[in-house]
Amino acid sequence: MKYSVSILLGAALLFGGCETDASPQNSSVEDSGWPTLKKVSGREIIAELKQTVEETPKRDERATFETPPEFEEPSKETMEDLNVKAIEGPAVFQAVEKVYGEGGLYYEGVIFIEYQTGGAEQSGVWIGIKEPDERVQQLLDLLQPQVDAGEILAEAIYIFRSPHTEKELYDLQEEVAEALKGMQSERGSFGLYANVITGDIEITHDFLKPEQQEELRKMFADHTLNFEQDGRMITEPGETRIITPEQIYTDTPVTEGGFILSAGEGTIFVAGGTESVVYYKFPEADKLKAGQRVNVERSGPILESYPGQGTAKFVEILPDYKPANAKLSESQAVAKALEIAGERLSNGFIVIDEVIFDEKEKKWKFKLVPDDGEPALEVVDE
Repeated sequence: MKYSVSILLGAALLFGGCETDASPQNSSVEDSGWPTLKKVSGREIIAELKQTVEETPKRDERATFETPPEFEEPSKETMEDLNVKAIEGPAVFQAVEKVYGEGGLYYEGVIFIEYQTGGAEQSGVWIGIKEPDERVQQLLDLLQPQVDAGEILAEAIYIFRSPHTEKELYDLQEEVAEALKGMQSERGSFGLYANVITGDIEITHDFLKPEQQEELRKMFADHTLNFEQDGRMITEPGETRIITPEQIYTDTPVTEGGFILSAGEGTIFVAGGTESVVYYKFPEADKLKAGQRVNVERSGPILESYPGQGTAKFVEILPDYKPANAKLSESQAVAKALEIAGERLSNGFIVIDEVIFDEKEKKWKFKLVPDDGEPALEVVDE
């Protein structure tokens, strides 16, 4: 039984436009309360910084003007995203921590960054306060001098009235997790996170039926729950989790999938090809054979060991490559190669990168990873 829970805090992406309702600029909070100055992206702006200078030489010194190597084409939006993250982001987070303490806005609201490359009209840092008080003015008093000095941009910082706090989202997330565990079978898995921007609960799963999803929506009627199926749904009791090919053999080389190095006692060891080196728990392991080429659909995370360790939800057996003039099929040749390799490698197993049938020499040749410097591993086709 697997599940993962995380709350989406800090830097975040919002997909969608950013709509602004015009209203007068105001760099301080009115004594009469916390009126809504305007709405941006549907959020109530309650206080603003004022851009008092046109030139920002100090910010320009820190700004990025060249596209990093990971981006293929220069983009103004990308540059603005990077600069807000590197300049306004730290300034706001430091100010929030100074005013609200080490825990920041955990009990008071939310904080996140929106990017133009994620769909926002303006790259910006958002400070959401559920019940604003005099500390909002303290934030303004810390940040406005940095704007005046040309160190940060006022237009990249938003202060709004948040409908929730990080603590409320975390508590909601835990409640939903408990409800999900009550519906979860031994083989099902789920992941969820509370979206700090929208307040929605995002759920990935491989076992929830439509009626269960509806039941959850009724249980949390005051909130929005979004469901996304993660891979194939788990099987019903008694159904096999082994997916067999429509045709057993193919005369065309198969390039996807990895090779079963061993199978039995509820575990399969898969490595090579397009698969990682992993031991999988799999109840139907005894129905599989060493040498078969397979695709593995995982359930839950893989332990970061070498080899890795995880659980297989489904194992898809791929068609067995058998050239027209060959006596052996690929799976039979791989099985023989595993016997020949024996203790050849110090780690006790081989990782096959590629299998080639040499029709002229009537041999199966194996390219291993890494190349251990030993003579090429070959199997005579007989």
